[in-house]
Amino acid sequence: MSCSHKTLYVIIPAAGSGTRMHSDKNKLLLEVDGIPVIDRTVAAFKRFSEGSGYDIQAVLVVQPGMTEQWQEYIKDRPAFSVIRKITEGGDTRTASVNNGVHALDTGSDPDAPVFIHDAARCLIDHDTLSRCLDTITRDNVDVCVAGVKLKNTIKKISVKDGTVTVESTPPRELFYEVQTPQCFKYSCLRRCYDDASKEGFEATDDTALAEHFGYEVIIVEGSYSNIKITTPEDIDIAEAIIGH
Repeated sequence: MSCSHKTLYVIIPAAGSGTRMHSDKNKLLLEVDGIPVIDRTVAAFKRFSEGSGYDIQAVLVVQPGMTEQWQEYIKDRPAFSVIRKITEGGDTRTASVNNGVHALDTGSDPDAPVFIHDAARCLIDHDTLSRCLDTITRDNVDVCVAGVKLKNTIKKISVKDGTVTVESTPPRELFYEVQTPQCFKYSCLRRCYDDASKEGFEATDDTALAEHFGYEVIIVEGSYSNIKITTPEDIDIAEAIIGH
């Protein structure tokens, strides 16, 4: 690593409604090959801490009114020792992550590396985390994000009277699918979310805030296995990846 930081701060948004899962159970508690989604996600960071030598201090952002339930859930689960604080989310992803940002305790270090990682991306791997950490700790990088090249052709479309029509086919090589972790130096992250709150700017992607406020965002090689558990089919896909 090109930087002497030995603490990695992580915000884990877990406050989504999970409506596309069509389940009465919180999707993060659904099992992938016998282990709950959230447990797999947190365990990945625990293993990364042990393998990298970095102390991980994570904030879990949960649905409003669910703090006590999650505090009870993580009790006596060794992997959850990386969770140092649980805080409530807001009405949107931007609001939820903003609460997580303000819950961080980075001391006075403006360059502290902070990862924002979806709780539902439970197959995040050590190599992707390492590449992201290596990139964000460089002196000239404020923001980076894991991403993969598109495999499919993309069509730009227009819709008129309910009919979808192709306008053009942009070059596939110009596009990446971004994932999490989305990584910031703390001062940049705090500035982006403070300014977004003042401006009322919302985004479903954290690095979109950085783009909006003029920061250069670096793409880091991710992994096609780093899927987000969103629909029932994703459980089957995740189990197939693990089985492979």
